[in-house]
Amino acid sequence: MSKTIADIQRLGAGVGAHSVLDYGMDEEDWCAARGQASAYTVGWWEGRVGAVEFPATTADEIVWLAQGHVALTDLQGGRIEFRAGEAYRLPAGFAGRWETLQDAKKLYVLLEP
Repeated sequence: MSKTIADIQRLGAGVGAHSVLDYGMDEEDWCAARGQASAYTVGWWEGRVGAVEFPATTADEIVWLAQGHVALTDLQGGRIEFRAGEAYRLPAGFAGRWETLQDAKKLYVLLEP
């Protein structure tokens, strides 16, 4: 079964289990997900305005959008947009359309099953 927009998880302050850390600085942490990965890829992506259809992904992807504006649309027509400074987890099994609405740059981590 294909994943949908409802399965995409926004990441960032205020999302997940909150902890105030006590390591000698003023720190807080929001743990949105935990898991084990046998393999991972970390990278930096840059793209210009455009769109592409893509099949179901095989890995979870953690994304922090450093610049730009993008949209994801699932196979049922659900749509979500992200702007610079926002982060999200795209679940393995998501298929649909990626649109770069404004030239974008992202830091990503692929977590293979």
